[in-house]
Amino acid sequence: MARRVLLVVMATIVSLSLAALSGYLLYTVSAGRSEVHLGLVARFIISPVIAIITGVLVGLLSKDHPIPISIIGLAPWMFNFFSPDRPTLAWLGSGTVWMALGAIAAQHAFRFRQEGKFAKMANANSGTQ
Repeated sequence: MARRVLLVVMATIVSLSLAALSGYLLYTVSAGRSEVHLGLVARFIISPVIAIITGVLVGLLSKDHPIPISIIGLAPWMFNFFSPDRPTLAWLGSGTVWMALGAIAAQHAFRFRQEGKFAKMANANSGTQ
């Protein structure tokens, strides 16, 4: 149980840290670019990458249930995008896609890690016989 809580906290810290880093990077390259262009880059490139990186980290470090852990860990990051100025349906739609990307990445990383362990155990058992 403590490992799951620690993974949720880690996922939250990683996603928020990556969001801050991406904001700084967008600021440094913002000269000569419009706000619309930077917003599109943030929405369609950076945000999915943050969700995928966080999901992969959760999947690699999780012993079980990587999907709910990644969703709960990404929730505080996603709620940072809510504001009264934005339409709620657009915010929820893109947030749902980002959550799904993080969950899929967590599941694939978890399976990849599990297959690696079983393959090592199978190779060790076949060499002793």
